[in-house]
Amino acid sequence: MELLKKTIKSGNASAVVLPKAWLNKQVRIELVDKSPEMILYEVLDAVKSIIDLQDIIGIYLVGSYARNDQEGISDIDILIISEKTSKELIKISNYEIMIVSLDLLNYKLNENLLPIGTMLKEARPLLNNKFLKEIKIEVTKKNTKWFLDTTENSLKVIKNSIDKIEKKKPDGKLSDSIAYSLILRLRTLYMIDCLIKNKDYRKNAFIKLIEEISCSLTAYNRYVYAKDHKENKRLLPLEEGKMLYEYLKSYLQKIRVSVK
Repeated sequence: MELLKKTIKSGNASAVVLPKAWLNKQVRIELVDKSPEMILYEVLDAVKSIIDLQDIIGIYLVGSYARNDQEGISDIDILIISEKTSKELIKISNYEIMIVSLDLLNYKLNENLLPIGTMLKEARPLLNNKFLKEIKIEVTKKNTKWFLDTTENSLKVIKNSIDKIEKKKPDGKLSDSIAYSLILRLRTLYMIDCLIKNKDYRKNAFIKLIEEISCSLTAYNRYVYAKDHKENKRLLPLEEGKMLYEYLKSYLQKIRVSVK
């Protein structure tokens, strides 16, 4: 059992109030609100067996902690830029660490901007702020082509599912896989839009947009559920799915026009 508690003052020290049933039991106390220095130390300690520390160019806090919109005990997302080492995703304790080589970074900036572009835009430096400032993030037709083209394909799949449900049962529900695809594609287009406008991506602003489009957060909640569960339920009302589909279709065309 895991509890998230706030410390309280106890004399000249701090204390945590725990359930009475835990009396005389061994418990593990972990500091959740970590300083940048502590995060840097723990990250270096975690990756020293994976990468030569001299190969590291910079270390950056990204994701929800960089945006200050983390919830509960969120994983701490870390981006490491290295001279020659790349590792897609390393899960160590409550850290999710991505290591990107300089060559791969340059390739992604030129050929496939997402999600690295958004990560760099929101990044908070833990090591080597100068390098981060020198990175130029530019949204182009070339580096967004793959995502925009695959979104066109996703729209066809979504429309096919909507048409089938509407024909069989006009008041039917769409699956979690459709809700996931709708929100994932909208979220990434929204991130591209933020990069074009040189704005910071904010999770709360995106959630608000979803609610404005569909008058509900059902699709977003099913998206969150689908990320952690293989079970594919049908809970997204057809009309909400149709509104999100129409918005996604028009948003895609808007972004295509906007990119240079």
